[in-house]
Amino acid sequence: MGYLGAGRSLGSVRGSYLVALAVLATGFALTAIAYVITFKYQSESRHARFSLYATQVAITLEARFDQYVAVLDSSAGLFAGSTRVGRADWEGFAETVALQAKYPGISSLQYLSYVTRQDAARFVAATRADGAPGFHIRPVEQRDFYCPITYTAPRATVSYVEGFDPCHLSTNTGVLFAARDNGRNSLSVPFDLHDVDGGVHRGVVAVRALYRNGADVSTPAARRAALYGWVAETLPMDKVVTGVIPQHVAMEVEVRDAAVAGEGAVLYSKMEDPAERPLWTGPATIESDYATRMNIGGREWVLRFHEPSSVSWIALLVVLMGVLITLPATLLVLNLGLNRSRALKLAEQMTASLREQEQLLSSVTGNISDGIYRSTPDKGMIYANEALARMFGYSSTHELMSVAGPILYANPRRRQELTQLLDDEGHYRNQEVEYQRKDGSRFYAINSATTVKDEQGNPLYFDGVISDITERKRAEAQVYQLAHYDSLTGLPNRALLRDRLGQAMHDARRRDAKLAVMYLDLDRFKNVNDSLGHETGDKLLKTVSMRLRECMRDSDTISRQGGDEFLLILRDVADATAVARVAEKLQEAVARPAQIDEYELHITPSIGISLFPDDAVEIDALIRNADAAMYHAKENGRFNFQFFTPEMNTRAYERLSLEGSLRQAIERQEFHLHYQPQVDLRSGRIMGVEALLRWNRNGQGAVPPSVFVPVLESSGMIGSVGEWVLREACRQNREWQRQGFEPLPIAVNLSAIQFNRRNMADTISAILAETGLEPRWLELEFTESAVMYDTREVGNIIKRLDDLGVQLALDDFGTGYSSLSYLRRFHLDKLKIDQSFVRDIGVDADDAAIVTAIIGMARNLKVSAVAEGVETRAQWEFLKAHGCDGMQGYLFSKPLPADELAELLKSGRALAV
Repeated sequence: MGYLGAGRSLGSVRGSYLVALAVLATGFALTAIAYVITFKYQSESRHARFSLYATQVAITLEARFDQYVAVLDSSAGLFAGSTRVGRADWEGFAETVALQAKYPGISSLQYLSYVTRQDAARFVAATRADGAPGFHIRPVEQRDFYCPITYTAPRATVSYVEGFDPCHLSTNTGVLFAARDNGRNSLSVPFDLHDVDGGVHRGVVAVRALYRNGADVSTPAARRAALYGWVAETLPMDKVVTGVIPQHVAMEVEVRDAAVAGEGAVLYSKMEDPAERPLWTGPATIESDYATRMNIGGREWVLRFHEPSSVSWIALLVVLMGVLITLPATLLVLNLGLNRSRALKLAEQMTASLREQEQLLSSVTGNISDGIYRSTPDKGMIYANEALARMFGYSSTHELMSVAGPILYANPRRRQELTQLLDDEGHYRNQEVEYQRKDGSRFYAINSATTVKDEQGNPLYFDGVISDITERKRAEAQVYQLAHYDSLTGLPNRALLRDRLGQAMHDARRRDAKLAVMYLDLDRFKNVNDSLGHETGDKLLKTVSMRLRECMRDSDTISRQGGDEFLLILRDVADATAVARVAEKLQEAVARPAQIDEYELHITPSIGISLFPDDAVEIDALIRNADAAMYHAKENGRFNFQFFTPEMNTRAYERLSLEGSLRQAIERQEFHLHYQPQVDLRSGRIMGVEALLRWNRNGQGAVPPSVFVPVLESSGMIGSVGEWVLREACRQNREWQRQGFEPLPIAVNLSAIQFNRRNMADTISAILAETGLEPRWLELEFTESAVMYDTREVGNIIKRLDDLGVQLALDDFGTGYSSLSYLRRFHLDKLKIDQSFVRDIGVDADDAAIVTAIIGMARNLKVSAVAEGVETRAQWEFLKAHGCDGMQGYLFSKPLPADELAELLKSGRALAV
């Protein structure tokens, strides 16, 4: 009995241990199962969330580059819409775009000029005159061409690079030439960017080529011939990426250029080397990887994302809870398995853990600025973050999700199109959609979505991201305004004018109607800029543009072509007589006195007219013919209008040919000086000489100054030629003195452009020092048009010249504006009586009276009076009898080369008195 009872007890104990062991094994098995399920769910949830974040980063980065490309396109549009973009135009554009405020990823925006070796000196001079006095091309090397950085923005931080020529390194020409040949935006390979503080940033440069307006750009060869520069953006990737990665997400990012091998391919990297990551960091470790590709500026970039490893504490908690539950159950329960209550409790704990994960995901997505949603084919939207609700104007995500999908779309058909894309392709990216907010207002957004399918390929739900681009759309509209309208007057620019003219011609052709093109240019507008400054000139241009608008119909178009040139399109004109009436109306409106600040300005227009289809049937030909007619109007005394005739094209061609020959003449040194003596009427002896510019055109002989000097002035070449005349005249006068001749003053004419340059006194002082000529032996002659406005600046210029010790003479007196106030205010040494009055002395009593009055005025002002163009004895006797101090003309000597004048001085010849 005892042994039997012991056996049953032993069996009972053994059975209890077996049951306990079974409970223990079952508990650990269930714990393992719960761990696997929890860890798998958390891993999948985290991977899905990380993939969503990574996709959003890639979409946001691509959208940001789209904005930067839009800025590059708008800067190119600025050049396409104007014949010449000056520094003021560039800075106005940069201020409007607001780079630093709106586009922090753009380190700098630059304009690079394409300059040949032959044009380098002229280009540097023009750039210095345009507001960059210290500009020069760096490094100084002899090459066939240069591409110096001419304008930069923001200028305050990057102006130190102006003048730098990146083409001196062959590695930099690749992207520039690629953009030149393909006519599209091009992106460089990754390289190191150095900023002004010495920092180094890895990045790229985006480039767009600029071509001459109207040039053929249909082939690479044609584009090379039409090239005149580039616009470029410097994009340091660390600044581009700033703000793209959500702050709440631990994310490592790397951006590489797919076409570049090795470490040089890296554009941006915040990623730990995989080789340095530990193979195992502990139990329940989760880490995620994601990769995608994007095409930027013709280059393919690879984006890699990595989420650093982290421990799934919830999964470990499940293990701990399983152990804590299993061990007591093993001690307390000696029957089969865990009871139902324990299982339910474990399930509840697991459910609570999952809810915590959902709350965590909701918290993270709620802090993202872009909208995130999930919808199903049959239930509509089942998830939305707070950003999406705010975007649509709803107070909560629940309110948003309760709204039917079509209500959110401004155009319900657009929703059908996107749904069809998901059905056909399973995804769509960067689809622009116009949405409707709760209050009925509308906004634009970019929508990207993908379909998640089950194992059988049936759609389970749709995940999407919506980015509000309303501000970008506004910026694009602003860019369109900048690219198609003149920033000063608000009128259509050259690019928009061509588009409207093409439409008007198409409409006229369809209805068998006529239209007219008017080319309007303001006469002597350059004098306003040179005398009163560009600010006054800009105000005058605004006044003129308003007056032109008042004269035109709503169906007509007025465009500012640049400078003081306007192009007008008149639709549905009956005949030339009707067009002439409009031209007269325009002339009267523009010629009315304009009160600009304290000045009352008088400006007149010259107008050229061409008719469609009578004069041309193509846009360029119609504009060119109107331009030729306008030049004919100027040649006929200005302030008139002319209709185009075929002969005008011949004259226009001749003028262009003359301008080209003059540019070559400067390079070939074809100019030379002749010298005409000035004679003292009291002693008959030579009292001075005047230097006169002469040009022997290559292969065609001498060209009269009256023909080529106006072209030098209108083309801007008078500055460099005038400076050469000054230097050569001073050198020659000093040479005569070295040869032993008695010192005489030499007179040099200054154009209005030269006279009004603020640095003219410095230039003359430098030339005198260089040639060794004393200032008192230099006489500067300027016309009344150069001082037509009695301004403080004109007074300062004359005072600085007077302080130098040079003599000052007013040339062609009586033919200009004849405002006598400047004779009293400004110090002058001489008045020169124009030959048009001298010529008719003895024939025209009025001219004789004018000459007498000028001589008397000079005497009262205590300045010398010198008559020009004296050719007869009768003229000389009249001038001498009325007390004129000197004369100049063929009666004594024609203009002579330097060696012949030296012989005349050596002979001591004088005029018999």
